[in-house]
Amino acid sequence: MSEIATRQVEIEVERGVRVGAYAAMPAQPEGCPGVLVLGEIWGVNGNIRAVCERLARAGVAALAPDPYRGEPPPRESDPIEQVLGFFDRYDDPRGIRDCRAALGVLANGLGFAPRALFAWGFCKGGRFAHYLGAFDARLAGVVNFYGRITFARDPVLKPFTPLDVAGLIEAPYLGLFAERDGLISAADVAALRAAFERRGHPHHLHVYAGAEHAFFNDTRPSHHPGVAADAWARVLRFVTTGALP
Repeated sequence: MSEIATRQVEIEVERGVRVGAYAAMPAQPEGCPGVLVLGEIWGVNGNIRAVCERLARAGVAALAPDPYRGEPPPRESDPIEQVLGFFDRYDDPRGIRDCRAALGVLANGLGFAPRALFAWGFCKGGRFAHYLGAFDARLAGVVNFYGRITFARDPVLKPFTPLDVAGLIEAPYLGLFAERDGLISAADVAALRAAFERRGHPHHLHVYAGAEHAFFNDTRPSHHPGVAADAWARVLRFVTTGALP
């Protein structure tokens, strides 16, 4: 098993406001790819730290920022209505600014220079990986694992949806979704695919038959080991070579 180094870092997301982040790096990180890991609604939990460490063991630097600015995230034991309330109340424009600040730290604030920057997000984090692709030209690639594509807008907290800004994304895009997902319909994925195809944007969108939302998270009942293994292989190839499946 490859040696890695992990540590907690702080990111200044705006003047006087700092958030924590978990960094995992290969023993020799110079020139390796860097991935901003954006977690599910549960925040930077054990699962997300494990993803960062797995990337580092594969020769990829990873940084997972706290999306809640120190406020406690929802708990996995909370009722679904309460969890969805976190989604509704989350300030997406602020979240995008925080992710851009974190990407800046990954780019030149960890003591080495990654050769390419990627954003990989899960569910809530998938949405923000998508948004980074639309609003930050530094990315070499976007990876969206079951991040929502459409939802009801709010003029302040959610003034646009991922589908609304898909036309702004310049980086190649890998999107992996589940057939049995109550948050993302087949029509949503088809609409995203059509938005990319209209302008010939490089992308690979795949829907895993029989899989459920959060198929990659091995702490959730919906974890699907076979699908997760295939998804990992696709992501690792993308971030290490830049090639879509």
